Amino acid sequence: MKPHSILIVEDEAVSALDIKTVLSDMGYRVTGIASTGEDAIRAVDADVPDLILMDIHLAGELTGIEAAEKILATRAIPIIYLTAHSEPDLVGKAKVTRPYGYIIKPFTERALQTGIEIALYKSELDREYQREHARLKEWADQQTREIRQANEALQASEQKFREFVSLLPEIVFECDLTGKLILVNENSLRFFGYTKEDLARGLNLFDHIVPEDRERVLQGITRIAGGGMTSGSEYTGLKRDGTRFPLRVYSTRVIENGKCTGIRGILVNISDQKNAENAMQQAIRKLGILNSITRHDILNKLSALESFLCLVGEGVTDEKTRDYLKGCTEVTATIDRHIQFMRDYQEIGIQAPVWQDPATTVRQVAENSYCPDMAIRVPDPGWEIFADPLFEKVIYNLIENAVRHGGHITAITFTVKENEEGLFIIYEDNGVGIPEEAKKHIFEKGFGKNTGLGLFLAREILSITGISIRETGIYGTGARFEILVPKGTYRRALPAPAGT
Repeated sequence: MKPHSILIVEDEAVSALDIKTVLSDMGYRVTGIASTGEDAIRAVDADVPDLILMDIHLAGELTGIEAAEKILATRAIPIIYLTAHSEPDLVGKAKVTRPYGYIIKPFTERALQTGIEIALYKSELDREYQREHARLKEWADQQTREIRQANEALQASEQKFREFVSLLPEIVFECDLTGKLILVNENSLRFFGYTKEDLARGLNLFDHIVPEDRERVLQGITRIAGGGMTSGSEYTGLKRDGTRFPLRVYSTRVIENGKCTGIRGILVNISDQKNAENAMQQAIRKLGILNSITRHDILNKLSALESFLCLVGEGVTDEKTRDYLKGCTEVTATIDRHIQFMRDYQEIGIQAPVWQDPATTVRQVAENSYCPDMAIRVPDPGWEIFADPLFEKVIYNLIENAVRHGGHITAITFTVKENEEGLFIIYEDNGVGIPEEAKKHIFEKGFGKNTGLGLFLAREILSITGISIRETGIYGTGARFEILVPKGTYRRALPAPAGT
């Protein structure tokens, strides 16, 4: 191990040499002997020691204390003062330089060595402290820079977000769980008739909803706060001047520190959409009236034509003429069936789809069907499907198709099952079934022995909400129809209220 180096600053030559001898015997390396403060400064510059033994009273203009101050101004070297004086004033001046020791002459070799070792140990601790302090300072500075950069990035991001939100034509909002608005874009304020000053004073989401819808809004906030989903709920909005308008809300919850603190979302003014829907409904209603009148007139003419054909047929004996009249009668019957189909088809999609229980629908159709020799098994309740209100017509057509074309059927069974594809409503009978070559055509318009419209109409009704139908039975063992309700358009039936 390299020996520690020591500079001796002593103006008495004999004492200096004695100290040098003692230090050498102790194993230290003496870098030099200086008799003045000026010489000490130059000696340090020439060979930086690990420690300085400094006499306070020196030859020359500088005292040991003054020389120490100049050295310490550029170097961190531990200094031990050697002096024959211990006056309080002198000690006080020496303390300014923060010496590592103060040894009073005369001293023993053990006292000198002990003082030097303690000073060197403390000096190493100080250097380690300085290094650790420098490392901590560098780490703190780095953390400060990173935090500053993160804050700057966050502020820039927030600024971009606010600018983006302010440009959106939709109404953007954020509120706490009581409905107090925390954030809205400028378009929201303009649309509802408020100012930034009004927002600063405090606005509430419920003030922008008509009173009769506020309970539903509160329920919606509670549901979303609990983790529920929202796919666009519709309410009636209320402007500052009392104007009402339809709106749709898309929202999600705000999570802070793992806890829901509010909701944020978008309000969409759907006035134009509702006006367009109303206009379309009016147009459809007018077309329906026109079609109804037209069908009524045609049916009246058909009734008259059938009567005339019947009267003409009573006096006809010629077989060929009878065949012609029979053909005319069949044509009028076909026209009548097509007009009835036009009435049914026109009603598809007119009314909005609704949630309905397949079990209830099958039971109602079965009760109203005159099939005394046929047992119709109703499926277990517990499911609801989102379908056109004419879903009942689908069940009716399946049963009617069985009666007309299934042979001698004594039993029809409906079941409901769920698997990975979705919810299946299955129809099965014990009739003759459907030939394999006819399966891919039975849902086409006009296919079949009668009008060929019943199963086509059933498929069209189901397709309104994405429901499909297929025939999977085995010919000779009965027909089997599978109605597939895709995920998202069925649900478990809600429990009936108590007392119902």
